[in-house]
Amino acid sequence: MPAREPDCSCGRGPSVAQGKWYGVRSYLHLFYEDCTGTSPDGAGASPHGAWAPLIWKVSISTGILFLLVGAAALAASSLLPPKLEGIGEEEFVVLDVQAVRYNHMLGTCWLVGTALCVAAGVLGAV
Repeated sequence: MPAREPDCSCGRGPSVAQGKWYGVRSYLHLFYEDCTGTSPDGAGASPHGAWAPLIWKVSISTGILFLLVGAAALAASSLLPPKLEGIGEEEFVVLDVQAVRYNHMLGTCWLVGTALCVAAGVLGAV
C-alpha cells in the first residue's frame, strides 16, 4: 500500500522524515501555519468542522436577541398596571371593552416574554 503524504506543505519539510514528526518546529507548524487541523498521520480535519463556529455564533446571537426582547416584554407586562374592566355598582355594571383588550394584551405580552426567555435559555444551552 503506498504511503500517504500529508495534505499541506509543512509535512514536506526537513523536520518530517518518513512519516515521523519530531521537533518543536514541526509541532508549531501543525497549529500556526497552513496545516491547521491536520494530524501527524496525514488525516485532515472533518469537513463539518467549519460549520461549528458559525452555528455557535448564530445560536448565541439569536439567544441574546430572544433574551432581550423577552425581558422587555416581561418588563412591560409587569410594570404596566392592569385597567379596571367593570365600572359601576352591583346592579349596573358597565364593561369597558378597551380595558379588556388592554388587559388581554398584557397577558399576551407576559406569555410571549416568558416563551422568548425559555427559547433563549434553550439556545444558550445548545
